[in-house]
Amino acid sequence: MNIEKVTIKKVVNGGFGLSHLPSGQIILVQRALPTEIVNVSIEKTKKNYLFGEIRQIVKPHQARRVAPCKYYSHCGGCNLQHCDTATQITIKKEILLDLLQRSSDARVRKAVNLLLDPVASPSAFRYRQRIRLQIDKHGEIGFRQFRSHKIASVNSCLLAEEPINKSLRKLSNLTDFHKLTSLATEIEFQLNPQSGKVVCLFHFIRKPRPADIGAARSICSDIQPVERIFFSGENFPIMGPYGEEETSPGRNLLVRYPEIAKGSTPLNLQWEAGGFCQVNLQQNKQLINIVLEFCNATREETVLDLFCGMGNFSIPIARQAKKLTGIEGQGSSIRSAKSNAVNNGLPNTIFIKSPIHTGCKKLREQGSRFDCVIIDPPRQGTPALAADLAMLAKKRLVYISCDPATLCRDLAELAQAGFEIKKIQPIDMFPQTHHIETVVLLEKSI
Repeated sequence: MNIEKVTIKKVVNGGFGLSHLPSGQIILVQRALPTEIVNVSIEKTKKNYLFGEIRQIVKPHQARRVAPCKYYSHCGGCNLQHCDTATQITIKKEILLDLLQRSSDARVRKAVNLLLDPVASPSAFRYRQRIRLQIDKHGEIGFRQFRSHKIASVNSCLLAEEPINKSLRKLSNLTDFHKLTSLATEIEFQLNPQSGKVVCLFHFIRKPRPADIGAARSICSDIQPVERIFFSGENFPIMGPYGEEETSPGRNLLVRYPEIAKGSTPLNLQWEAGGFCQVNLQQNKQLINIVLEFCNATREETVLDLFCGMGNFSIPIARQAKKLTGIEGQGSSIRSAKSNAVNNGLPNTIFIKSPIHTGCKKLREQGSRFDCVIIDPPRQGTPALAADLAMLAKKRLVYISCDPATLCRDLAELAQAGFEIKKIQPIDMFPQTHHIETVVLLEKSI
């Protein structure tokens, strides 16, 4: 085994420590921290870089710690548990700073001066409202190992809220549960904030049969924290609920924020089981407030929310704006957004089910323009959408990103399309991991 001693220069996007071998080759080292001196083995060779694994820490970072999770050495879910929370936040800001500085666009490089300190999560652990566990052909249940299809078997997760862990521990002792997992490729646990109980979604390899449904009902009867079970699969639509709540609330889960903006009335947001919501519901409140501040909508202004989901931003913004239009490609999210508008008494909303590029093209053809456009895309960002956004937005654009690399790429395109970057606010939605949410305010410069 070839062992090299290296000094870690920085942590880059993906959570890897970056260093150089004496030959000048770049080596990316998993779970390394800046300034550390480590002995590493070469694990994989790529065209422009190598992957290394720490064999010995010669000089540790002052913030290095023993990871609290017993699965950390082989689970691929977290990759920053080996340092304290304050250092994690610093690393995440530096990752974003590094990507901005390396942008091909001078205006994006200049925007490093606008980068604010990340907003810390209220909780560093036990914050996830949802986890998804994989199931292999041997019946092992857990998360995938790092850069592997192998399963790291777990019976708890330090990031999941406690009712999820309580359910997982109890379910592992049930014969009916293992009957269902033997027919599933993954299982999703979602905490229903309204009841404090857990909803399970089995991704089945075939359509459930009466015996499977009977097992689901038996599980909900035997395991008190589990209130409903659903089934989904490639060849059939979602089925359920089965369990103690088979009529009301049906497929819906609900979170209630007593107050979002200071002095505001309570905000109720529901979504369907299997649908998307922010996993860190406590931090989501701060995220909504930042988006509200950046949007700064008035009663005379119109707002367009792209990738609106179930209305996480649309609903609170519609309280301030003259009119809110939301576009989303997922049917269950659009159904939830419409229900949330009705339940929160907001007739000034319209929600459209459409692929985003198609929806934007149609709005342009109609001559529609909006005072503010909000966009919250998936990790791939918004390639080839900058021109449409420039035509649709009269004044402001608020971009919510979950991937710093695609964000910086898109900011360059938006700068070329006539937007000026005004604020960059990182938000730590995912403690113990390298992932960082970022909200950017842009204004029309031409």
